[in-house]
Amino acid sequence: MFGITVLQFGKNLALGRSGIQRNQRLLCSYALNSEKPLLVPFFPLVLSQRNAARKGTRERKSKQKVKAEIVKKEDFVPYKVKMARLHVPEGPRRALEKNKPEAIDDVFVTRHFMTRAISLAEAVQFHRETNHPTVYNNPEALLTMQVELDMKLEKKNRYLDNFHRILLLPHRFEYQPERKILALCKTQETQTEALNAGAQAVGGLDLIKRIQSGEVSLADYDYYVAHTNMMQEVLQLRGLMKRKLPNIRSGSMGPDLAKMIGLFSKGLEFSSSKDQYELDYGLVEVPFGRLPMPSEQLEANFAAILKDVESCRGKPSGDFITRVYVVSPPSPEKFVVSPDTYIGKKIADSSSSSSSSDESDDDEAEKPDEDEEDASRVRLSK
Repeated sequence: MFGITVLQFGKNLALGRSGIQRNQRLLCSYALNSEKPLLVPFFPLVLSQRNAARKGTRERKSKQKVKAEIVKKEDFVPYKVKMARLHVPEGPRRALEKNKPEAIDDVFVTRHFMTRAISLAEAVQFHRETNHPTVYNNPEALLTMQVELDMKLEKKNRYLDNFHRILLLPHRFEYQPERKILALCKTQETQTEALNAGAQAVGGLDLIKRIQSGEVSLADYDYYVAHTNMMQEVLQLRGLMKRKLPNIRSGSMGPDLAKMIGLFSKGLEFSSSKDQYELDYGLVEVPFGRLPMPSEQLEANFAAILKDVESCRGKPSGDFITRVYVVSPPSPEKFVVSPDTYIGKKIADSSSSSSSSDESDDDEAEKPDEDEEDASRVRLSK
């Protein structure tokens, strides 16, 4: 019976899973009826085939797991930079008007045409009307100029750094308080000259020792100037004054103390600000007068500031000052004033044109003489 069952089991093995299950039930029923124990062989229901992995597969998979476990550390970004990235401007700060036509009529839609530049006198008059007591009621308002700059240099992807300037305007107006000046000079004559010019502290080696001992605080003064006869002694204060150390390049050291003290105490301070997204865009915003001032004085201050800004250009060719606006807060109006007449471009062009016209006149004057010479030669040949 056992042999028949085994044969029957082997025969039904080829029948698949149903045949195997039927044979297992048959063997179990035989084991219950027989007295002898029966060892039932185990036949797997699913036969799995094991193949060896390719060479290097396990190493590659282990490396992938290690890479997945390593968390990439983000670089430290300051809080101010994060906030600045969240507030990225939507468009360029410089007004692009390349493909816009010029307006012919007096009334036009400004966004469809080129911005029309006006004279400084007209812009001042418009702001006076806006700040009239019947409108904004601010007749003593400041007049501010916004100068847009092209910060590109000759080399590609190189830009001009921000600059800081102090300028003594031809016509001073009430805007900034006078600054405190510390003057270093040796002789009694230069010290008297510095005191008469308006310096608050004057001295030589004795003043340097008092500064080093802490008796005189440098924080009480805004700027430090020095005479050229104190060039060696001033180096003792390099660690205390740092960037404010008097030197010839910054104009804080020289033989004329009165001029330097007047510049640093009463001069107008302004600086450029470069955009953090548009690196070629720079802006200088500085007031140049008040509305009640005469137009001649305003134009003199306006021209002086533009010439000083133009002297800071980084490349010899091309336009450094691209556009100038004249504003007068709290009025939101902005008027474009052409800087060419104040920088000297048109004057140079006119001088070159006049010289060329003079040369042409000389050429025309020489032509009759040449004709007469040719005629005389013809007569002689005859």
